[in-house]
Amino acid sequence: MTGFFASRVGIIFKSGLLLLLCLFAVPVYATETGQTTPVETGSDEDGEKDSLLDAHKEYVDTGVQRASLWVDGFFADDNYQAEAAYSQVRIRPEFYYRREQGVKGRFKFRARFNLPNLGRRVSLIAGADDEDGRFDESSDDAADDGVIGLQFFFKESSRWNASISTGIKFNEFAAFFGPRVRFEDVLGEKGSYRFTQTLRWLTNNSWQINTRLDLNRIINDTWFFRQTFDGRWRGERAEEEGYRTQISSYLTQRLGEQSGLQYEFSTIFNTRPDTHVDEYRLALRYRKRTAREWLYYEIVPQVSFEDEFDFKFNPGIRLRVELFYGGKGARKYWRRESEDTEDFRW
Repeated sequence: MTGFFASRVGIIFKSGLLLLLCLFAVPVYATETGQTTPVETGSDEDGEKDSLLDAHKEYVDTGVQRASLWVDGFFADDNYQAEAAYSQVRIRPEFYYRREQGVKGRFKFRARFNLPNLGRRVSLIAGADDEDGRFDESSDDAADDGVIGLQFFFKESSRWNASISTGIKFNEFAAFFGPRVRFEDVLGEKGSYRFTQTLRWLTNNSWQINTRLDLNRIINDTWFFRQTFDGRWRGERAEEEGYRTQISSYLTQRLGEQSGLQYEFSTIFNTRPDTHVDEYRLALRYRKRTAREWLYYEIVPQVSFEDEFDFKFNPGIRLRVELFYGGKGARKYWRRESEDTEDFRW
């Protein structure tokens, strides 16, 4: 059985690398604004190049794209943070209370330092491992903190983002390596989708595959809806068995440039030992930026129903303070400054 899984992981790993090599073969170069433009091959192709640039600008200027960037940037989505190619330090003290689990406190630190001597395509990362804490932030699952490594950016545009990360994970004291690929496109004038695939292999013969699909839609200038399918599959050496999936509906209400509300309904289920629901969760997330551009706070009342506690009514609350240093904090919005103006609208 071990040999079977090892062979399968090898096939997946080689296929992922082949896919990345195919993607990276597209001749692009990064401009100072972080967007990509085709490499000029001669004056005869100027018309085609201009049309491609116009199409790219039209895509970036769509309301759904701007709305998605605002939501991801303001609410500090981990998927968004994983694509940041600029230096930033994030400090996040948190307090949780849930009636069945009691009181918990946690201090998370995450740092990213861009290395300009390497063409600004490499970042040094250290601190919390955000890949592990995406399903239940108040559980011990997110306690797999402690990594240091390098992230190499290969392709970056409004549609594509591809990188490879490598480093050391301290809680298991093992080296890790793995690619990450994201593709995003619009669906009409008010819709878009985003697909993200991450593969990580560790030298202790464990591995993890994360898959995420986001479906986005603008309702009006204030409301934004997102349906998310998030899956995680860990190797046989992990304590977690089976394929763990979270299906979430998020309704975001933009209250202004400095605050927002996010209504969440999530269902988490697993396939081992049999397919079953682990948790239902309802949450209301209020996030506000203070007078300091680098300081945010959150108040998140929530109710959950978990299989572990026979689906009893389990109320709770999460309090969080978040500090950003560098990169203009969460207001960078993928290096597009226009979204920061007071008259910005989706």
